[in-house]
Amino acid sequence: MSRATKLPVHPRTLVLELLRKSAVPVTAYGLLEQLQGKGIKSAPIIYRALAELEKQGLVHKIQAVGAYVACSCSADHTHAFSIITICSDCKQVDELHDHTIIHHLEKLKQMQVNLRPAAVIELPITCERCAA
Repeated sequence: MSRATKLPVHPRTLVLELLRKSAVPVTAYGLLEQLQGKGIKSAPIIYRALAELEKQGLVHKIQAVGAYVACSCSADHTHAFSIITICSDCKQVDELHDHTIIHHLEKLKQMQVNLRPAAVIELPITCERCAA
């Protein structure tokens, strides 16, 4: 259950909009810095919004860089896994949309592998731009 807010726009909406516009992952404090002008004054507000968005599958936390990205998958939000590539050089993040692979990985549950809900698999890569 979300808390009441006096802001004209709910913090979840503001956070999600910023993440969708960003070309790179953004930390919670980076979000706070960008949203202070919109009336968000403390990190707990950002963290609550991120937690709710993660729970809904709309945002992924990238552990390798300690930052967040908006889910770019609009076709299938019922999958239990997201596969994210992260360039080791420039930190560009992309989400893979091969649902055949995602649904195959979901079969791990049948093998008694219990991953946390909405698990994110992070693949370190070198993107084409950095490889050139």
